[in-house]
Amino acid sequence: MATIKEVARRANVSIATVSYVLNGTGSVSPETRRAVLEAAAALQYRPSYRARALQARRSLTLGVVLPGAQRVAEPSFGALLAGLTEGAARSGYQVLLATAAPEQDEAALYAPLVRSGRVDGVVILDAQQDDVRLVAARREGIPYICAGRPGDGSPYVALDAVPGMIEAMAHLIVRGHTRIGLIQPPLESALAADLDVGYREALTEAGLPFAPELIVEGGLSEADGYAAAEELLSRPERPTAIIAGSAALAFGTLHAIHDQQLHVGHDVALISFEDTPAAAHTAPPLTAVRQPFHAWGIALAHGLIALITGQPWHSLAVQPQLIVRRSCGAGGLPRR
Repeated sequence: MATIKEVARRANVSIATVSYVLNGTGSVSPETRRAVLEAAAALQYRPSYRARALQARRSLTLGVVLPGAQRVAEPSFGALLAGLTEGAARSGYQVLLATAAPEQDEAALYAPLVRSGRVDGVVILDAQQDDVRLVAARREGIPYICAGRPGDGSPYVALDAVPGMIEAMAHLIVRGHTRIGLIQPPLESALAADLDVGYREALTEAGLPFAPELIVEGGLSEADGYAAAEELLSRPERPTAIIAGSAALAFGTLHAIHDQQLHVGHDVALISFEDTPAAAHTAPPLTAVRQPFHAWGIALAHGLIALITGQPWHSLAVQPQLIVRRSCGAGGLPRR
């Protein structure tokens, strides 16, 4: 079955315009109305009950499915949700959170949430490439926005991770590091792809060779970071610096370095590609790439509400900031 987005693409108009024509609302020229109706007929488009219900009455609620209740306890995740609720409130909306049980498929929660009529649109967190949740949202014909760049043309607010990674790499390279390990988040995530691009670009700009054995997939937890760091540190020629793709991976790496009787900031430099309050209180404090989670959440709310109401809006990226502490050398001074 065709989607309203496909009708809009065929008629070369916005989704909002298609909605106006099919529901008899708004002001549309006769030529545009004819183009939309011809496109809908050619694609055999049939508006869903859910789409009609949304036009009849909005709930003024944004839906978010959390990938496990434990994520709410993470400072970065909490900051993003705080920004999301603040951004929603500014426009008279509220946020409804749904949580997947540990054994439950997160994507399976989207259909009943959408069909319940309780939300006008959904935010898809931790968007991945080929994400089944995007398929579910499109199938149900509900506005959605991704936290992360899925790469399939879906609307998103993402972290501008490539320049953030290049800056982190440059911070290490200028200090004399030529073998820099990278512990990735799950490779199916959009962030992992961006970190890989930034890592390679920084090496190329510095004229350094790419060594594939220095990139390890780390997963999500501290234990994953510990295991990945052990793997890197066991190389015949171990890295002199490591960038971990999240705070959890960085904390696991920190413990692994200590357990190898090595000193962070002296034997091995370490950067976390996520800043948390705890990062400033480790021994030594972690240099980190700070992601503006609160601003990210606000932008997600504003973007989704624009999509719901048919307002002009374009996907965008928020900018990270390198926070220099002591995990790359005392006082951040170049290595000699």
